[in-house]
Amino acid sequence: MKFSIDNAKRLRTWLLEKNCPQRVVFHHVPKCGGTSVGRALRKRYLLSQATVTPEASFRAFEAFSGRSDREQMLIDVLDLREQMMLYHLFEDVRCVSLHVRFSEVAHRAFKDKYKFVTVLREPVSRFISHYFWSVNKPSAHARIEEGFAEFLQTPRARRLGATYVEYYCGLPKDVDTASDMAISAAVANLKKFDVVGRLDDIPSFEFGLHQELGVRVRVGHENKATPARSSSKHDISKELRERVVELCAPDLAVWKAVNA
Repeated sequence: MKFSIDNAKRLRTWLLEKNCPQRVVFHHVPKCGGTSVGRALRKRYLLSQATVTPEASFRAFEAFSGRSDREQMLIDVLDLREQMMLYHLFEDVRCVSLHVRFSEVAHRAFKDKYKFVTVLREPVSRFISHYFWSVNKPSAHARIEEGFAEFLQTPRARRLGATYVEYYCGLPKDVDTASDMAISAAVANLKKFDVVGRLDDIPSFEFGLHQELGVRVRVGHENKATPARSSSKHDISKELRERVVELCAPDLAVWKAVNA
């Protein structure tokens, strides 16, 4: 009997229902171990998975818009990534993993079909890791060019200290991410997630994924900083670290509320 395209599609659907019946969206916040989580999930959902990489999506946004105001574009590109997520959900991709803000549109339309999961990291450690990962990468779209002390005085540092608020509040891009309203919205939206893991307790996160998805996911340890970059993180003075704590006040408020 001739094996038709329709037969192939039916076989694929049968394999998907058998091996990965539960659909999932992984919200990947930078420097929270999300590269390892995303890859582990996508390997488990190999027959139907997608990601949106930060570099390629930024370059696509840059080419399409013709803009060169990089700092503002780092904010505005989040709209494109949300739209790309929605495209994959409407295409019924079983596993979608990407750097994306919480989308009320996506959650409202797909909460009965998809599980929404994410993983968080202690905010001060996340901030410092993000800086040292991004500094001195001249060809990267999200590069940081200032030294650490100088960077802490920039608007981008203030945004970096409110990354959780920016990613989870679900409010317009121009919202004050240090405001009580935005922080409360981020906490409320995180409570809508089916699994919120912690980088310092991956076994519990894996257990939660198994409970919600019905499949076992083993998270490795990828995208690690080089030894030189890791050692630099320990050379921060007490005064500069205190400034980081101040900058991270919005994310610390979210972290404490979620883990209360």
